[in-house]
Amino acid sequence: MKAMTPEQAWKEICERYAVPGRAAELLQQQNERGVDVVLELFCECAQARGFRLDARVRQEADDCVRDWRAQVVQPLRQVRHALKPMMERVSDAAQLRAQIQASELQAERVQVGMLCEWLDKYLARSAAASAAGCKI
Repeated sequence: MKAMTPEQAWKEICERYAVPGRAAELLQQQNERGVDVVLELFCECAQARGFRLDARVRQEADDCVRDWRAQVVQPLRQVRHALKPMMERVSDAAQLRAQIQASELQAERVQVGMLCEWLDKYLARSAAASAAGCKI
């Protein structure tokens, strides 16, 4: 049985992001400290479901999505940000920016799916280690 499906996780992430003031707080942390908002909210969702994710485990989750974030999500975000000041000068910039934003959101959804797969594997490893009397 899966810990969370990508659809459940995405819904919960969106709900947490929609809490008044939460988006601004997270975006500030993203801009100032490089916090991965999707990862942060995913970990909150997992912990709310009773899964303990200490700093080492969170780092493992981050390692799982680091390349995707760096090579897909962040470049899309950079293009979207670059288009914003051009929207007044370039007639089709707003439409292109909306398409880039939709692609960025889809890339974040893919990241959530990656994290769900990672969590399932992590929980399976933890259960196997516990059954064998080991600590991971």
